[in-house]
Amino acid sequence: MRVIAIAGALSLVLTATALGARADVAQKAASAPLPKGAVQKKGSSLYRVVCPSAAGCVATGSYRTAKNGHLLAIAERGGKWEPQQTPVGVSIASLACPSAGSCVGTSGVAEQRASVLTQRGRAWQSTAVTLPAGAPSTPWPELASISCGSPGNCVAVGAYEIPTFGEPLLVTESNGTWLPGTEPQPPANAATTRDRNIVTPGNRLSLVACPSSGNCTAVGTYSDKDATAGEYPWMLEQTAGHWAAGAALRLPADASPYGDPERGDAPFFGFNGLSCPSAGNCTAVGGYLGTSDVELGLILTERNGNWSRGVGAPLPPRAVPNSDPNEFDSPIASVSCAAPDDCAAVGSYVLKVGGTPHGLLLTERGGTWKATTLALPAGAQASGGVFLTSVACPSRGNCIAIGSYASHGKTHGLIVRERKDKWERGMNAALPANAAAASSQHAFLNSVSCASASRCTIAGTYTTRGGVGQGLVVSLRLS
Repeated sequence: MRVIAIAGALSLVLTATALGARADVAQKAASAPLPKGAVQKKGSSLYRVVCPSAAGCVATGSYRTAKNGHLLAIAERGGKWEPQQTPVGVSIASLACPSAGSCVGTSGVAEQRASVLTQRGRAWQSTAVTLPAGAPSTPWPELASISCGSPGNCVAVGAYEIPTFGEPLLVTESNGTWLPGTEPQPPANAATTRDRNIVTPGNRLSLVACPSSGNCTAVGTYSDKDATAGEYPWMLEQTAGHWAAGAALRLPADASPYGDPERGDAPFFGFNGLSCPSAGNCTAVGGYLGTSDVELGLILTERNGNWSRGVGAPLPPRAVPNSDPNEFDSPIASVSCAAPDDCAAVGSYVLKVGGTPHGLLLTERGGTWKATTLALPAGAQASGGVFLTSVACPSRGNCIAIGSYASHGKTHGLIVRERKDKWERGMNAALPANAAAASSQHAFLNSVSCASASRCTIAGTYTTRGGVGQGLVVSLRLS
């Protein structure tokens, strides 16, 4: 074990040699260092990580004091993690790093404002976003996602309320300057006013991906003015700097034609993942309601600028579609594409309706999707379920999926490697030396990013021997 003091915070590091680790995957776990003056025993969490290059990664989350939670941002340089100075009273909802040292995030500051956060050396600065003309005094703005085609050229998307009815929001950075927000045009059949007789969520954008500067794709949900209730998928495309009008996306043929307002059903559950390896080539994932009132995974694909009708995600043998009249869960949680026809997605499936979730691994090769069951680490049990949260594919047929599994009321970090098109047995995530024993552990892996085919980094949380939840980073070296 090595102990490294960084900016007044203690970072404990351990190279994994047990817990199911293999010779082809070297793990190094570290406790997220906290800013000077922070109280370690109050706890912290890491929710997202981005690794723009081998030069280092950035991870964001939160840490707590006696009264409040604060934004936590840490950066890796030369293999060491350091805390960065952050503004007070903000959090990061989405993070993008087009190059090392040039990261941006989105944050909702208050009900009247939204902001973007920009990395400047070892500090972050907050810049308020100008909303479209005519926005009300309390618009409840939200910028849910951000992506950058190059440093200084980014796009953030979300929504704001007019009032209680969502309107899509698009904010663009051009050569380092954030322009006033605009309200993009939703599909022609989208509702424009709230129907007081039914629940009408409105129109919003939830995810954006920019494979190059001036070429971006955003996806979201809209309310159909002719439907009884529910949300439907749509997309917005930027080509060579020009944004076209939004267009509706087609759900699979077995999707419920409309929602039931008395039960709260909706044919579309929303998007959980979007990956665009090149301009005009994207894959979006989420969930939808089938005609038999079952929850199904959704895969929508764009090839060469054309979106095809959505398809239902395949299931492993013996798996059945889940159904819950009180809560709808998307079976797919994340997607990553190394190339337009080479993608991976992760999620969950059940063997009986309402049963314990199992880990779902999906792969696409040449336009065909295949489902694979997850093999737990040797000797591991998951009586409480498996929950996969994120996947990253740095090259064709090579991916890292992460999540957690629960057993006897405790939760453990889980890592699964795909190598040469084959998903291998899962591994337990390494933990810092001050981690609680497995019998008292609650570890969650939330985000993974790969700077190259041989290096990936994971962000999450773990429990110390003192019973405190702390931010966790796990560095992987793959051979």
